Amino acid sequence: MARTVECAAPKDDQNRDEWMTVIEMQEYMRAGRNKTYDLIWSGEIDSYRLGRKLLVSRASVDAYIESRSGRK
Repeated sequence: MARTVECAAPKDDQNRDEWMTVIEMQEYMRAGRNKTYDLIWSGEIDSYRLGRKLLVSRASVDAYIESRSGRK
């Protein structure tokens, strides 16, 4: 039985998807293909395989970017 997950994003942020493809992650981070896959395979970015498609967590990408920016 499939489990559905409610989006817990604030009302003004409902248009942001919870998961994105690797290509969308590359564009979002402005990173190269190798760097993107290195982050996924190292576990720094949460990912989920759906058939042949690899999806990454937008929250995980945002957390990674924030940790690298030096802001708290």
